[in-house]
Amino acid sequence: MEWATQIIGKITGKVLQAKEDNRGSASNNTIDNAESSNTEWDPNLRAKNKGKDKASTSRVSFVECDIQTGNILARLQDKMELMTSQQHMAECCICRVPNSFRNVKPEAYTPQLISIGPLHRGDERLKGMEEQKLRYFKEFAERDGMDRMKIEDLVMCIQDKEAYIRACYSENFNEITSSDFIEMILLDAVFIIEFFQDSNDGHFQNLKPWMIFDIREDLMLLENQLPFFIIQEIHDKACHARQETIRIPFLKLAAVHFGKYMFSQGVQNTDPDDEEGISRHSTALIRSLMLQESIERNYVEGTKHFTDLIRSFMLKGSIRREFIFEAFPVKLKYNAVMLRQAGMKFQVTEDKCLVNITFEKGVLKIPRLEVDYCFERLVRNIMAFEQCFTPFEAYVCNYIMFMDLLIDSAEDVDLLAENRIIQNLLGDDAALSDMMNKLCETIPDTYTCYDDICGKMNAYYENPWNHRKATLKLVYFADIWRGTGTVAAAILLILTLIQTIKAFL
Repeated sequence: MEWATQIIGKITGKVLQAKEDNRGSASNNTIDNAESSNTEWDPNLRAKNKGKDKASTSRVSFVECDIQTGNILARLQDKMELMTSQQHMAECCICRVPNSFRNVKPEAYTPQLISIGPLHRGDERLKGMEEQKLRYFKEFAERDGMDRMKIEDLVMCIQDKEAYIRACYSENFNEITSSDFIEMILLDAVFIIEFFQDSNDGHFQNLKPWMIFDIREDLMLLENQLPFFIIQEIHDKACHARQETIRIPFLKLAAVHFGKYMFSQGVQNTDPDDEEGISRHSTALIRSLMLQESIERNYVEGTKHFTDLIRSFMLKGSIRREFIFEAFPVKLKYNAVMLRQAGMKFQVTEDKCLVNITFEKGVLKIPRLEVDYCFERLVRNIMAFEQCFTPFEAYVCNYIMFMDLLIDSAEDVDLLAENRIIQNLLGDDAALSDMMNKLCETIPDTYTCYDDICGKMNAYYENPWNHRKATLKLVYFADIWRGTGTVAAAILLILTLIQTIKAFL
């Protein structure tokens, strides 16, 4: 900012000096006008005045140019000052999905029933749930141990952190007043807490079954998030105010709720009591759940919200893949069916981390993946979160890209399902194949963690010897009966050959 101020100061000084010079030149205009009457008969005087006119025009042009330059720099300075008043990128963790992703499938990123946070606050389609939020808040406020003073304490807690909460969003929302913003955060946070509590108890008194499903899905969306820390703080303060002897940690409530959306095996072994690394919002929570096992503490501590927390659960485990930058990364050229024809084997692993794919000695090992009707919407939001906030560690994006290259048709899905790598709850192999092939549209692939595996698999397929061995096995030794027939035919051929040789001896 100092450089801009200095430049603007210099420009302003030049402009003022130019104006003074212009005033001086203007004072000479009277003399010039007096002399102008004599220019008709004095050629020398006419040439002199002509030179003065050019100099005056040049000074005026210089003044206009410097005034315009000063105005441009002043506007730039105002914009830079406005930018510094907004959130720092390190704090921002909730944003709108880029249009390049949204245009592929808009409904995957848009809440269908309830608005959480400011990004969809004005959507008329979602206004009906505002009354439901008030019902939940009324129940929350009337519970034992809660009174007006305790509610005021919650309001003060949000008010003290308002600036930080606003900084978590990519937009400043200046049109939302402070009181409206605090009220929105309080109602949304209480609704989520009460909804998770009902989910943990196994009953919903105020919601119809179809509403429960839509709310669960809407809470996973990247654009429909509250910062995780403020929900947890309100939950903890409410538990303390009610003096509950048995307190269920909020992270456990979230894990119980979002545990229904885990798509890899072993999620049930996660420890929801481990709150060392609190996620910052719901979408992050789901991504975390998909990648399994115990994540190192420094990885979990950066979680910001449900989307981020779910992402951490997806990756929860020992990640054995490393990212590298490749301007032209190696891509898998052949689908699953083609690779099997070259003799490659497919095995499901018990690894809890979804991205830990390995290839050794002609055997491709992949953790089990379960695909249901929630899969696409959830994964699209996790992929959008990774591209916006963790582009250099986009594990889920890379996993989906690899599976996209492996799956080209329903036959590929059937092969992976036959080897228990995919559990297709959609019931239609062609539908799963089509969905997988569209998930990675507009996703960049310069940062990859499967470059080495793709190179090895391509080389394996392109080795002619592997095709010969595969043909021998798949055609002549596909089962015990065919193998027995092949061996018998070979023995008969050898005996015939021996008999023929003896006949010539």
